Amino acid sequence: MDIITSRANPKIKYACSLKKSSGTSEYVLAEGLRLCEDAAQNGVEIEMCLLSEKMLASGQAGRIVAHSAHTYIIEEHICEKLTDTKHPQGIFCVCKKPSLTAQVDYSGKYLFLEQVRDPGNFGTIIRTAEAFGLSGVMASGCCEVFSQKVMRASMGAVFRFPIIQTDQPLPFLADCKEHGMDVFCSVVSGEAADVGVLAHRQGIITAVGNEANGLSAQLIACGSAVTIRMRGRAESLNASQAATVMMYEMSK
Repeated sequence: MDIITSRANPKIKYACSLKKSSGTSEYVLAEGLRLCEDAAQNGVEIEMCLLSEKMLASGQAGRIVAHSAHTYIIEEHICEKLTDTKHPQGIFCVCKKPSLTAQVDYSGKYLFLEQVRDPGNFGTIIRTAEAFGLSGVMASGCCEVFSQKVMRASMGAVFRFPIIQTDQPLPFLADCKEHGMDVFCSVVSGEAADVGVLAHRQGIITAVGNEANGLSAQLIACGSAVTIRMRGRAESLNASQAATVMMYEMSK
């Protein structure tokens, strides 16, 4: 394996540029043993693996190295340049982004996210959707799926769980409805149906909106309103909490 000793190396500069990519590149930089392992295990194309001598000596990166087209050993000071965390593990992979245009299973169960902008919320929701056995997450106008914070919050689920992205949410949902799917929209309203109506259904989409503003009026008009009844003094839950309750009911 070749050893890279300079932060000015073109491969290091390229890897660094991917940390700040806003969806303009078809590649992404994954950091840490867990994320890189998830990429390798799920057949994600790994163009380049960069790892420290310490990580190589640990023997934990064998599967990742075997799956990578090119592998380079990097010195510790380069890890500090590449990392987005306080304590880097010493392994980074340049991965090709999985497709975000998966086919919809019209008999499946999906969460639709509109304008969810907090990467921690977004990643956590994806992770939770996988845990509850949903068919996938649909997203429109949300933060970058493969940002560093979303990938970490999802615990690698972005590499193995179906995520469908659309910039035309209204026609997209209309098509799903034409194929027999039920669409429910999460709102804060005493007149909306209780969240329990989501249970024991197939072919269902439940939409959750922006952290501050909720769903747009246009999207709410696409489906039936559903709400989480509050017994305490809090008026609402944040997007991640509300989505978790919705997905729990959908998973029944």
